[in-house]
Amino acid sequence: MPTERLLNPNLFKLNRLATLSMSQAMEEAPIEISEQKKRVKYWQVDALKAFAIALVVMDHSLTWELKSAIGGVFWERTAIPIFMIVMGFNMGLSFKNRGATTLRELYSWRYFKSKIERYVFPFLLLYLGSFLLGVYFNAITFNEYSLIGWLPFWGPGNWFIPVLFGSILVLPLIYRGYLSYPKLTVFLCFMSEILLQLFMFYNLPLVLVDGSWLFQSYEAAFLSSVIRTSILFLLPGVGLGLWFSDDHNVKSRRNAAMWVAFPLSVAYMVAYQILGYRAEIIDGLYRYRLISGDYTFLLIPYTALIFLLAMKYLPSKPEGRLQNLIKRVGRASYHILLVQILYYSVWYYMNPNWAYIGFGTDYLSHVLFYLFNVVITFAGGILWYEAENAAYKRGKPFWRHNYARRAVYGTGAFMSIAVLGMVIEIVSELTGLAEWQRTHGPFFVLNQWTGPGVVANIIVIIIMLGVCLFFIYKAFMSMDDEIPPEVLNGGPMP
Repeated sequence: MPTERLLNPNLFKLNRLATLSMSQAMEEAPIEISEQKKRVKYWQVDALKAFAIALVVMDHSLTWELKSAIGGVFWERTAIPIFMIVMGFNMGLSFKNRGATTLRELYSWRYFKSKIERYVFPFLLLYLGSFLLGVYFNAITFNEYSLIGWLPFWGPGNWFIPVLFGSILVLPLIYRGYLSYPKLTVFLCFMSEILLQLFMFYNLPLVLVDGSWLFQSYEAAFLSSVIRTSILFLLPGVGLGLWFSDDHNVKSRRNAAMWVAFPLSVAYMVAYQILGYRAEIIDGLYRYRLISGDYTFLLIPYTALIFLLAMKYLPSKPEGRLQNLIKRVGRASYHILLVQILYYSVWYYMNPNWAYIGFGTDYLSHVLFYLFNVVITFAGGILWYEAENAAYKRGKPFWRHNYARRAVYGTGAFMSIAVLGMVIEIVSELTGLAEWQRTHGPFFVLNQWTGPGVVANIIVIIIMLGVCLFFIYKAFMSMDDEIPPEVLNGGPMP
């Protein structure tokens, strides 16, 4: 070898590089193989997600009266808890497989990048579609609710989007607490909702107005929506899912509490559905609700035991076309949710009283309507999900191309104008301009009471117009994708 090195130094370098590459590959291969072994994907989880999204579509296809008649609380109220338990379960497995233990590792760019690509980019496409539908129907709505993720052309199921986005920020912190204090963390997840329930009980009562129970003010109604669409309000399911990620055996002593809590949960559901019981106090014209929301901690044990039974008795890796279809539906459940939001936004706009009247007593039409909706929303969601996967396999997702960037910047320009309107409304309320208009009519007079609000709104307009112009500039200045030199020279594609 010394002689060969002196006579042919380049050959020595090549041999040296080859030796290093082989040794490096041998060192890295066991790590990659071990990571692949640890990445266990449960078919049961996909089946539960498919079942839950089918319930969501069913919930939005039937009237309130019909859902109540067929025991809606026992199936309609299980869809979202299933998603929350699965969310916590998958979070525990994912962070465990990565070996992340510190907040720095948990809140890594890799984590945020995966969530942005998985959830945020598809939502931006949905938002653009919703905006275009709103333009077509002349029914665009921008207000305070837009700040928490409401679409400009609302559709049922929209409320779950802020829950999902909030989970991206909160879940790593919960997992970090769980590593050190698992029981305490699960307990605090339940306390998170309980404390918010108590806050709404004392501060957001309903008042009787013309025979209907309403919030005392628009601000109170908005605050109630902010709380109920917050991930903090739905943490009990996430906490139990995280707990099950360590042991999902329904017969384990670790999960024995579920057998105790299950009958209590069922008892509450029977009292709610059949006996008409409501945990509330009516004091004259005021109605104080101790339990608010449709998916409370009292329903979680019922769904949790269903989750454990499914994980125990459903096959983990079944074969067959039907099983593969169920798996595809489960993995595309988020995209199916987005499609059904857009689809039902049109249907509910054209049939605003659908949730109350539907097809009347024609139950067969409701069944056929539900099956039709399943086909439309499932097909659209699966195609969307498969298209994204195909884009990934080609090495460059569609949203990384410049035409997608232009679309994003264009959407940002539209959104900046929408946000401008919302901020002007908020500033007008805070500075008294809105109150001046309500008390003095539409005619505007500049004086010492309206002056601060006018100045503040002018500043807001200048800032938001600058943001809009920035997005427009970026949209028009984005260059086309560069063509590799080897392709121009007739070489192979990269």
